[in-house]
Amino acid sequence: MLLKVPSKTFRSNDFPLVVGVLNLTPDSFYDGGKYNDLRSIYKLVEKYLDEGADIIDIGAESTKPGSKRVSYEEEKRRLFPIVNKIIKKYNPIISLDTMKSEIAKIGLDLGVELINDVTGFMYDESMPKVIANYKCGLIINHTTGLPQIMQKKTNYKNIIKDITKFFESRLDTCKKNNIPLNSIVLDPGIGFGKTTEQNIHLIKKADEFQIFKCPIMYGISNKSFIGNILNIKNPDKRVNGSVISSLFSIMNGVNIIRTHNVKETVEMIKLWRVFKWFLVQMA
Repeated sequence: MLLKVPSKTFRSNDFPLVVGVLNLTPDSFYDGGKYNDLRSIYKLVEKYLDEGADIIDIGAESTKPGSKRVSYEEEKRRLFPIVNKIIKKYNPIISLDTMKSEIAKIGLDLGVELINDVTGFMYDESMPKVIANYKCGLIINHTTGLPQIMQKKTNYKNIIKDITKFFESRLDTCKKNNIPLNSIVLDPGIGFGKTTEQNIHLIKKADEFQIFKCPIMYGISNKSFIGNILNIKNPDKRVNGSVISSLFSIMNGVNIIRTHNVKETVEMIKLWRVFKWFLVQMA
């Protein structure tokens, strides 16, 4: 398995990867409004990199269920020049969480290496052409609609087959636009138009998506399905549930964990690698 971005090629031994989340939004479900000045943003980026994050995912438009759309101008104002300053100071691999191709262009011109389109091109059909032109990485997220309506659309005939068909369609679009398969990550979209039971089923059946030969990413940390199971309303208190859910995801075939809990996730992966090695030796 490979994932090629402009500055690096991640190979089989590099996985699982950890993606640290930085939200520049006032209304994110977990950390909305926390990072609204340069000092706090730098502190979080430094923390993520010190803790072992492979990629930093930066977004400026909340995609929590029911969140309102943000204009191009407002998203641009929130993201830039912050992204430019982070790249110049730390030079990390950055994934830009946006559904707008014009925002993607600005980020890619500054040195962003992946685009994380949470709509899988549903919102902006120009996105594949931008990805192809810049030869960057791409994360395709499954959802049933924009955040305002996605939790009203959770009726699937067969959730694994339906998401598989979605990915087949999007990968066909990528192929037509000459986007190489080894630059694509697939995210089945935990919490994006899914019930608690459906999210659990996706964790259990994660290996079903390995048929595409692309890295599979799950964004699990602190989400509401964990709170529903544990009866924890405060997202800050869902760290243990997030790490355990991430562990089961990795055990079932997930290759990348997108998380707010980088330290805990990196430590979990280190332990998983050790236990996995010992189990192989003892077999």
